[in-house]
Amino acid sequence: MTFASSFTSPREAGRGRRLASARMFAIALLLFPTVAIAAKAKSPAAAPAAKAPADIDALLAGLSKAPGLSAHFREEKHITLLQQPLISEGSIYFTPPAKFARHTEKPIASVMVIDGNQLQFGNADGQESVNLGANPVARLFADAFVMLLSGNRAGLEKIFKMQLTPKPGAGAAGAAGDWKLVLTPRVAPMDKMIKELELRGRGLDLNELDVREASGDWTRTTFTNVDLNRRFSPAEQAKLFTVPRK
Repeated sequence: MTFASSFTSPREAGRGRRLASARMFAIALLLFPTVAIAAKAKSPAAAPAAKAPADIDALLAGLSKAPGLSAHFREEKHITLLQQPLISEGSIYFTPPAKFARHTEKPIASVMVIDGNQLQFGNADGQESVNLGANPVARLFADAFVMLLSGNRAGLEKIFKMQLTPKPGAGAAGAAGDWKLVLTPRVAPMDKMIKELELRGRGLDLNELDVREASGDWTRTTFTNVDLNRRFSPAEQAKLFTVPRK
């Protein structure tokens, strides 16, 4: 059961959905930069050369080099009380040191921006601003995201137990570089809400992220059209990292 489904009035339900989205956004942003370790293969011939990172240190070393990025996402949120998953699509953007934006296009257009300690959300109904200091879970994810980009393993290990292993079946032909990274929260209140985060990729690419909640709900996010080394002009910064006013 998600936060949103625990509210009853339409106004409260809408607010719950926004807060749940903010939390999941922070989760996605925390792990999304893993795709920046290496560019998506520009040609099919490059794929067979992919090699799994030797260890977590190798993974973090690549993360620290990300100058900025963008990608398309497709998110499937599986809620226990619903027969079909809730599906959303859009784009995610990041620019150092800690500015993130998520532009959802389907099923409802919305924009969410995290800039330092401030989270802003906007859609056709209006805008909302949240201080991350008042949301311990989102704050932890935002902090961990910065640690990932800086290659701060010691900091990450204060928040997560981390395990990088070859993905089952990685010995099969054509899957030599497959891997999975499991992050298990070790600090409150995150450990009471999130059971584990599992990333799956090949070589130094992230393809999918699963977030499993303690409630039994879970979310799968697939990343495509990754633009490595994305640098934003001042005009793009103003457009992409700002919540539009009505």
